[in-house]
Amino acid sequence: MSDLLLKLKEAVKRGDVAQAVFNFHAAVGHNSSGPHAQEVDEDAVFLLASQSKFVTTVAALQAVAQGLIGLDDDVAEHLPELAGQQILKGYEGEKPVLVERKNVITLRHLVTHTSGAVYGLFNPLLQRHETERGRAISHDPDVVSRYGAPLVFEPGESWGYGTDIDWAGLLVERLAKTSLEEFMSENIWKPLGITSMTFFPEKQPDLDKRMPQISARGPDGKLVPFTIPYINEGNVACFGGQGIYSSMPDYLTFQLSLLRNDGKILPPALVNDIFTPQLHGAAADEVWNTLQSPTGDSAAGEICPDIPFNWGLGGLLFMEDDVGRRKKGTISWGGLTNCFWSIDRGNGTALAFGTQLLPPGDKRCEVFISEIERAVTALADPNASS
Repeated sequence: MSDLLLKLKEAVKRGDVAQAVFNFHAAVGHNSSGPHAQEVDEDAVFLLASQSKFVTTVAALQAVAQGLIGLDDDVAEHLPELAGQQILKGYEGEKPVLVERKNVITLRHLVTHTSGAVYGLFNPLLQRHETERGRAISHDPDVVSRYGAPLVFEPGESWGYGTDIDWAGLLVERLAKTSLEEFMSENIWKPLGITSMTFFPEKQPDLDKRMPQISARGPDGKLVPFTIPYINEGNVACFGGQGIYSSMPDYLTFQLSLLRNDGKILPPALVNDIFTPQLHGAAADEVWNTLQSPTGDSAAGEICPDIPFNWGLGGLLFMEDDVGRRKKGTISWGGLTNCFWSIDRGNGTALAFGTQLLPPGDKRCEVFISEIERAVTALADPNASS
């Protein structure tokens, strides 16, 4: 472990990452890239961005466990704003071609990114449509106003990374008749003793002061402070797909409950469903195509093109061993700020890695994360590289 800690310190010194906190209780780097930066602590609170999606997926599965909804139930009654969206098929000249949806939208569609509700950033047609509506970049304060946009395919017939989990979070709120913050607090955070997870760190001074500043890699490769308003600017509602903040030890506590399948936050059968491939046919093909395309370059962590993958309930599911790095059945994902998580049931390990660095999919950071993955795997199984 001392060798890995040395590598962490060297990576920060080179500017590969701004700071790093991960699950074997290591913290290196500083809380900003400015001249008066202080050393980052292990209890630093990070903007998780899309790393939030896994927590919200588990909250949605808790709603299933509580009998509030079924995974394959139609969500139209509870999310009429989403259900009322048409499908954007293309353009005829300057006019968008919009058609009525035929398939139902289920909770399973939402938690597997197969509803058709995608990010405009990753879909040229939707990006054009939203730009023409004056919504190229929206900082509207709630899910409905920010993400009320057309679908781009029939639910269940393809895969597209997007706003599904934000809608799933709103669904949980309406089913449970409480905020997503309160639902997670009662059903995830308190049962596990988690104290730093929240959608609103600015309301808790003790958390707000523990947040590192986001850094950006400049054209010269050096890190500079990022001061532009970012994805959660102006939020008044809980965005389940991007809005959570947490320390890495607390995020790891959440992961370990699922790794151990201890029943504290989910019944064992639903935990097993998390690690079960959910995509078939065109949807499975599309997740592969997307992550092998330039769009996939923004994903945190390295994705080996020789390892087949699918999507579980909450993350990318690897379908074969990546020797020396992870076992078959590992689930992982990350966030826009290059934070990253994984649960490897084959090796019995969980990894939570926090940093605050842009742009997403930073290549130097990806290599760094892979080094950590291999070191963790070697600790769990000294023969893993053979």
